[in-house]
Amino acid sequence: MVIDFHTHNFPEKLAARAVAVMCEKLVPGIEASGYGPLRPVGDATVTTQLKDMDRCGVDICVNCPVCTYPENFDAIFRRAMAMREGLEGKAVAERNFQLGSVHPRDPEFREHIELLRANGVPGIKLHPNYEGVNLSDPGLFPFFEHLRDAGLFVISHTGFDPGYIDAPSVAGPKEVEALLKAVPGLKFVAAHLGGECGHDSHATDVLLQFENCWIDTAVMYFHDDNPEAQRIIREWPADRMVFGTDYFWRDQGHLINWVKNLRPDPDDQEQIFHLNAERLLGLK
Repeated sequence: MVIDFHTHNFPEKLAARAVAVMCEKLVPGIEASGYGPLRPVGDATVTTQLKDMDRCGVDICVNCPVCTYPENFDAIFRRAMAMREGLEGKAVAERNFQLGSVHPRDPEFREHIELLRANGVPGIKLHPNYEGVNLSDPGLFPFFEHLRDAGLFVISHTGFDPGYIDAPSVAGPKEVEALLKAVPGLKFVAAHLGGECGHDSHATDVLLQFENCWIDTAVMYFHDDNPEAQRIIREWPADRMVFGTDYFWRDQGHLINWVKNLRPDPDDQEQIFHLNAERLLGLK
C-alpha cells in the first residue's frame, strides 16, 4: 500500500489559473538561478490526479490545501467536506484524504480549529512563506498550542522554496526546533526532508530529538542526487518518515522508486509508505 501524504489539487474551474499563477511566480526565478527547468507533472485537477495515482501505484493521496489568508478558511473547509462526502465522486471520497488549513494569524483560529476537530479532520497544512509567518514567532505559539490540545497535527513546508529564493529562513530546521521546544507534544510533519534544502548538512537531524516530529520525502526536484537528501532517506528512522511527493509538482512513480532504491528494507518501506501515515490520519 502507498499513501502519498503531501499532494495538492484545486477545484476544476480554478486549477488551470492556479497553476499558471504559481508558474509565473516560481519558474523565472528558479530557472534563472541555475536549478534547471521546473514544470508541473499534473494539471492540479483531482481527475488527473486519480489517473496518475493509478499509473504510479498510489492508493491514497492526502490533499494539503494552504490558507494563504484567514478569509480562505471557509472555502477550503467546504470543499474538503464536499470531497469527503462524495460530491466529487466516489473515487475522490475513497482515495483523496482531506486536510484542512487555518491561517496562523486568523483571529478566529480557535473556532476554526474546533470546527475541524468536530468534523474529524486530523490535521492542517501550512506554508509559512505564502502565509507571511515565521514558525519560531512566539506570537504564534498559542495557535499551535490549540492545535496540539485539539489533537490535530501540522504538516508544513520547511526549508527552501523556489518562490522565495533570496528570502530569510522562516521554516527551516532551527525555526521548527524553536516551535517544538515551545509547544511540546505538537505533532508536526516537516515537509521536504525536514527542510534540508538550503541548510547545512545534518541540519535536519536537530529534529530527531522530538518524538512527535516526522519528515516527508518530497525532495526538491533538483536535489534527487544531492548527497544530503539521500543521506536523510538512508539514515533517518523509518518510523519518523512519511512518503510524500508534493504532487502535482513531482511524479509519484519517480519518487516511489527513489525512496525504494535508497531504503530497500521491506519493513522500512512499510513504515514509510503507509503505516506512519495511517497512524497520523487515524486510518485502520
